[in-house]
Amino acid sequence: MKWKRSAQLLTIGAGALMALWGFGFVPGIYAHEGHKHRHAPKSARRLKNPLPASDENIAAGRALFGQHCAVCHGEDGKAKTEMAASMKVKPADLTDRAMHGITDGEIYWVITNGIKRSGMPAFKAKASDTERWQMALYVKHLMGEHPHAAPGTH
Repeated sequence: MKWKRSAQLLTIGAGALMALWGFGFVPGIYAHEGHKHRHAPKSARRLKNPLPASDENIAAGRALFGQHCAVCHGEDGKAKTEMAASMKVKPADLTDRAMHGITDGEIYWVITNGIKRSGMPAFKAKASDTERWQMALYVKHLMGEHPHAAPGTH
């Protein structure tokens, strides 16, 4: 009988937390970290970036990121922008350790399809396949991968 009561209290507590989160009263919830799951399907992990992590591709990804992503994620990927501060679900800090281990394919999938719950738009119709892969390379660069990119690309 005790376990039923504990389960009821846990359900009520979780419901209250979700209600508060839905109204934006729980600070520090981020599009990736707060959900504690990846947004791309498992099949996206297997997608391989067809582009090399060259200085040129990372620089192109940086320019595209600045044009499409920086307003929310910030130029440095830390999501410390006015736009991010005003959002119910905060954009992911792309430099955070919680992002490590995410594959190019998962990043590409999220860039392509967006994340509806967080408000992240899909770029399938706004950027070419090559451009989305270049943005994925730049995001990996922000995460500390591909560190040998030309100066000024980070």
